[in-house]
Amino acid sequence: MKVFVLIYQRPLLVKTYSSLSALIEDNDLDEIGASRSKLEKYPFNKFNYVSNRAIIIKSQTLTAGDVRKQKLGLINK
Repeated sequence: MKVFVLIYQRPLLVKTYSSLSALIEDNDLDEIGASRSKLEKYPFNKFNYVSNRAIIIKSQTLTAGDVRKQKLGLINK
């Protein structure tokens, strides 16, 4: 399952969301340093979003089975 991780740099605060829409609705975009449009168009599959205030990362959750398969070289990281 994909997740969006929001990391505020000062004070250090980490929030995790299952959708970009939830992240946008739950946070003040001025504090993140981006507009709704910019975040909706941002290529999270290629790059992490980094501003002087926050970092947004799109990531994939891993199960214990996924980790075991990676260690055995059965799936790509």
